[in-house]
Amino acid sequence: MGKWTLFVLYAATVSGISSIYAPQPLLPVLASTFGVSESTAGLTITATMLPLGLAPLAYGFFLDAVPARPLIGISLALLAVCAGGLCLAPNFGWFLAVRVGQGLLVPALLTALMTYLATAAPPSQVRRVMAAYIAVTVFGGFFGRFFSGLTAQAFGWRIPFAGLGIFLALCAAACLTLPPDARTAFSPIRLAYAPQVLRKPGFAATYAVVALLFFVFSGMLNLLPFRLGHLSGGYSPLRAGIMYSGYLMGIIVSLTSHRFSRKFGGPTRAMSVGAAIVIAAAAVFSLPAQSAIFASVFVLCSGMFLAHSVAPGVLNGAENEHKGLVNGLYISFYYSGGSLGTYLPGLMLAEFGFFAAAGLLLLSATAATCIALRLRTTAFR
Repeated sequence: MGKWTLFVLYAATVSGISSIYAPQPLLPVLASTFGVSESTAGLTITATMLPLGLAPLAYGFFLDAVPARPLIGISLALLAVCAGGLCLAPNFGWFLAVRVGQGLLVPALLTALMTYLATAAPPSQVRRVMAAYIAVTVFGGFFGRFFSGLTAQAFGWRIPFAGLGIFLALCAAACLTLPPDARTAFSPIRLAYAPQVLRKPGFAATYAVVALLFFVFSGMLNLLPFRLGHLSGGYSPLRAGIMYSGYLMGIIVSLTSHRFSRKFGGPTRAMSVGAAIVIAAAAVFSLPAQSAIFASVFVLCSGMFLAHSVAPGVLNGAENEHKGLVNGLYISFYYSGGSLGTYLPGLMLAEFGFFAAAGLLLLSATAATCIALRLRTTAFR
């Protein structure tokens, strides 16, 4: 792949991930603007993540049968329209409906991007290319949150979505320059392939680990702006955006994950270490200080993205035929965990208080670590 192709693909990834997370630092502002509760405002994240947990599987089957390049451009163009819809939203119902639409489009984009990258890269470079892709998704998560918090602080909450729409439209236009898919043959769509993939050694366990870890990750980051409002220093969109600076550590970890994998003795051991670090992050997050929250995001991103940057590469490296389906399953499990993470901890917060929500996150991180420890490295040699 040429440098321009990688640049376009990674820019598309940043724009797509930013579409998911841009509202997160603004949740208290959205709750106040539309006159809804904190937990209801949190549904703006759940509304996008829930389709992300279901749709990629269908897209994975679809991408085993058709080229990925057209789907990338179409998804970006429609996401640009959705961003404009958020900017113009007159009420919460409108805003939530558009977020559901984004949730149906983002998995098409991400599954197509992962499939295009996995099939275009030489077999010896698949793990490195996928790790770089994960690093770009990490930057997209940081950029979307920080950009929305910064611009909302200065110009109001609608402007971040207008800016994002322009970025998405530019990426859609740039996709017209991408070369055709590297694949020359496509497989028929068969539902029987999904159980076959899940029965492969280590696959189901790996999917479970990333689902649980992203449950913790999404839960912590969704609770973060509301937690700030109850601590000394208070909440502002900019302060919430700055709190996501820990994402920068995730970028470093993602880009060096292959070194950590070798150091720890294999990818599954690296996933175990990453999951254990997430346990520590959940514990630090429960401390009643804004400085602890700031530090916990750095710890969280270090552990989460150590595991997350290893997993797609090993799964794609272990499956040669149905990469679209493998990536669709991965994104489905990943965002299914995330969608639950954006809702259940908030529900616990509303019903039983912050420490009950923090305890749920800690328990989930512990379960992920236990599953990761039982994985066998022979599945991914």
